[in-house]
Amino acid sequence: MDQLAIHRIAEAAQVDALRVDQRSERSFVFADTARVSDRDDLLPGLIGMLFAAGEKHLFVERWDAVNHIVQPEWTKLSKWDEAKLSVETLLDMTTGMDSDLALAGNIGHSHTYEPVILEKLVEILETQTAQPIDEILASWLRDPLGIEPEHCQINWDAQTSRWRLSASMDAIHQLGIAMLDAALFDGSYLMAMREPAQSSSPHFRLLWWNDCQALLKERGIAPPSSVPGDLLVATLSGKECLAISGELDVALTISAPSQPTETHLALELLASPLLWEALP
Repeated sequence: MDQLAIHRIAEAAQVDALRVDQRSERSFVFADTARVSDRDDLLPGLIGMLFAAGEKHLFVERWDAVNHIVQPEWTKLSKWDEAKLSVETLLDMTTGMDSDLALAGNIGHSHTYEPVILEKLVEILETQTAQPIDEILASWLRDPLGIEPEHCQINWDAQTSRWRLSASMDAIHQLGIAMLDAALFDGSYLMAMREPAQSSSPHFRLLWWNDCQALLKERGIAPPSSVPGDLLVATLSGKECLAISGELDVALTISAPSQPTETHLALELLASPLLWEALP
């Protein structure tokens, strides 16, 4: 890892924070990665990790029917269509529903990211474990990794009526390294994350992006050929991201300033050929 080159890249990109780990080398840290802030861009990826851990702990399987876990008739679908919804359908965001939970496409194929589905996924975890979501996070991930509670918390924001993630980039980075280690997660789940989804957005799988080049193209960013083919990326808007590659044995966390001039700043950095040249 060429740490001097990465430092120059981070400075030129004006990122808020950047941390890079290749296991055989010393960590590269740029700016304040210990600062706790809202990390809502990374919340879907973290929920995906919790389901990967949930399968390992035998609390939930992605094939489970949603109506076998939560109270039926939670959508505006017909009973027949609602019965088609599995946990995996929600994780892939292929419910075929709009924000009002009404049919707007093909169940199991039409991909649309809807925050209300993320809320239902949290409800599924809480129902199956009989624990609040932040206690699940502590038990399965935070405590085993020695992360301080205030450095990674999921809380309900009554003002905005949605779940929020408060975390430091250091804590997010530890979770990324844990994904590479795979010890805290179900192995078959991690393998499934790398498979194309059977949907209109095949590179969005189990709340992560498994084809970085396709993701960059979708966001109007020209992808370099040097992006690792196995790169998994957790992000929502592209302002912040966690990316891991087993091929390069690397974990990266990138955070943009609170008011970035480039809305996809983290993804822009992933699209830099210079970054991948510095990570042989």
